[in-house]
Amino acid sequence: MSIIALALDLVLDAGCSLRGAAAAMATFFQHFFDSIATPCFSTIRAWLLRVGLYALTKPLDRTKPWLWLIDHTIQSGAQKILVILGCPMDQVPFGQRALQLSDLQLIALVPMDVSNGDAVERELENAALRRTGVPRLIVSDQGSDLLKGIGDYGDIRPKTCHVPDAAHYGANLLKHAWNDQPRWQQFGQQLQDTSAKLRQTKTAFLLPPRTRAKARFMNVAAQLRFAGRLLKHLDSEAPHAKALESYGWLTEFRDDLTVWHREHGLVQTAIDLVRVDGLHRGSGPLLEKAWGEIGPRESEQRIAAKLREYVVTYQSKTLGERFVASTEILESSFGKLKRIEGQQSQDGVTGLVLAIGAMLGNPTEEDLKEALEETPQKQVDGWLERTLGPTMQWLRRQFFRQNKP
Repeated sequence: MSIIALALDLVLDAGCSLRGAAAAMATFFQHFFDSIATPCFSTIRAWLLRVGLYALTKPLDRTKPWLWLIDHTIQSGAQKILVILGCPMDQVPFGQRALQLSDLQLIALVPMDVSNGDAVERELENAALRRTGVPRLIVSDQGSDLLKGIGDYGDIRPKTCHVPDAAHYGANLLKHAWNDQPRWQQFGQQLQDTSAKLRQTKTAFLLPPRTRAKARFMNVAAQLRFAGRLLKHLDSEAPHAKALESYGWLTEFRDDLTVWHREHGLVQTAIDLVRVDGLHRGSGPLLEKAWGEIGPRESEQRIAAKLREYVVTYQSKTLGERFVASTEILESSFGKLKRIEGQQSQDGVTGLVLAIGAMLGNPTEEDLKEALEETPQKQVDGWLERTLGPTMQWLRRQFFRQNKP
């Protein structure tokens, strides 16, 4: 089992591709253990999927109230996968650290050709019946289909509470505050124009951070930090000539950047607080203390008021109970999945989606042994055929096979 554990660790923790993990093991064992055979990449992939499917089907503790984190992983093609990760509420490390993948269990992986409120509500009910029982808390982003489905589910399961992810909530606040500001639009356009001029030059080391095509207000911190560092450099006694030539226009945005930094700071402070501490009846005073004095500017006061409203609205009303308010660890699992899939992440949903189950928890070698003994490869093949059906990769192969010249 040590070889299996090493192979999975190389893929899940060390960042190796499947082929890279196989090659690394072959190289290592060739140097130190001549007589030991090592697995090929397809064997490692099979282990990964068997462990992942076991995580999806193994019995879970239904005697405790659970937290669910839910979202869709979206790739090429029409199909989405509704992912539900969970953790018993009494195992959330409130006040110590944010949730980690090792804290979570895989509750559900549901392919959805059409995602709407009715479909989401139905799958939440199915997951509760099959896996954990009715959850105490569901945390999600603010996607309309998720909000509608969770709302409908809450209507029939009133003991289940819902908290919108704090980072998405904060990003929406900034979007509403800045998106229609002419100065913000001008700042963004100037960054894009400067990037285009520098990209193929020797001064490309001064390229600004890329702007996201989607959810761009989730990472405005990178742009603000970049602009602030450049302004500091431009204010120095001997600024770099190329920096002065390319970014001299930034000085015109000095006052705007000061305001944007303060407003973003209000949001980021709130996110950092609830990420670790959760939402509870003492969150309001803790947030005010973390903020300190807030400036008199109307936009700052409005953002602060909306964040106070978020804390009051979604905190637990039960004394001593805390609610999770972040899905960042779920987003992290999606990023890890894309890294494992490599180029396949551009080819729609594949069987490697089961790897999400393998990256969760903190399994021992005994746990891995049990997972592989309980989950033969034919069970994985059956699940893939029933659940995913023909993938984009399979359809592409069939198309070109049938249309050979």
